[in-house]
Amino acid sequence: MSGATTPAPSPRAAARRSLGPWPTAGAATVLAAALLAGCAAGPGASPSPTPPQLVMTEAGLKRWDRPEAFGPVPPAELARARQYCATLNHSGKRFVPSGFHPHALSVEGFPFEDGGFYCVQQ
Repeated sequence: MSGATTPAPSPRAAARRSLGPWPTAGAATVLAAALLAGCAAGPGASPSPTPPQLVMTEAGLKRWDRPEAFGPVPPAELARARQYCATLNHSGKRFVPSGFHPHALSVEGFPFEDGGFYCVQQ
């Protein structure tokens, strides 16, 4: 993520800089971004040591770079996960939690204080 000692920035660092100065996202933004992932891969059996990060698409939407980096939603987080995913319900579509990562990263590369959820349409 950071701390590269080579003169050329890593592709991930360069991508973060090219996204511009975005405000720190809240948990609801994290959830909304999960919906926009458009990836076939989903959460794995446990959170990856390398956390997923929000990235911007060419269309200006946020999505997770690696949905497979999420692990299952811990029982202690399930009520909160359901509550957050429910904020995304609209037009008869219902969203439920599918994954959690305790160190999910914002677009700027900073960890979300309470982790991040991966929500899917039910």
